[in-house]
Amino acid sequence: MATLTPTLTLTSSDATSDTGFTFTVTDELTLGQDFKGLSRKAITNVGANNIIQPDTSGSTYYLYVKHTGTTDGSSATTENLGIELTGDVPFAVLAPGEFCFVPIGGGSFGIQLQAAAGTIVAEFAYFLKG
Repeated sequence: MATLTPTLTLTSSDATSDTGFTFTVTDELTLGQDFKGLSRKAITNVGANNIIQPDTSGSTYYLYVKHTGTTDGSSATTENLGIELTGDVPFAVLAPGEFCFVPIGGGSFGIQLQAAAGTIVAEFAYFLKG
């Protein structure tokens, strides 16, 4: 089986009046066969038109989504990007430039993206947990 090694580093020199902080976590995730490599899609404000993850049928996927901050790859937008279960249940909102990486699954649902207004170009990938 393949592996995925995510590393998250949070650093700030001015988050506190003292010394700031640095926090790093690395993990090794075992992957299954199904995955969707790094892709981009123009997301509208109709979530049902923007389903990016197939029905999981009880499987768990690792999902990466990034709000590129653009409407067409070059024109800037300040609108937020919603991440929802396909039953219209929101669980995250990304501002321009933000991203998330989260395990999703354990039920029969997929993931849909929805622009607060207009169009947003989103970057995404998902990997079946092995």
